[in-house]
Amino acid sequence: MLVMTSGEYAQLLKNERQRQGISQTEMAEKLGVSRRWLIEFEHGRVPNPGFATILNMLSALGLSLDVRKTPHPTKSYEW
Repeated sequence: MLVMTSGEYAQLLKNERQRQGISQTEMAEKLGVSRRWLIEFEHGRVPNPGFATILNMLSALGLSLDVRKTPHPTKSYEW
């Protein structure tokens, strides 16, 4: 999936968390953050969660990061 914004990234992770049946409380515990922080993140109100947190979120959901060179440099991120 091509992700263009931090809001799209947050929505992707929220959808995957819900698809896997992981509660916000469980996910927050896995990440070492508060449930409130996770709620704010999932609503797109955490503009820069930090790269380590991004990698931890992906790992907790069994996802991986795939970095590729795009033909036209843009501010996009492919997950």
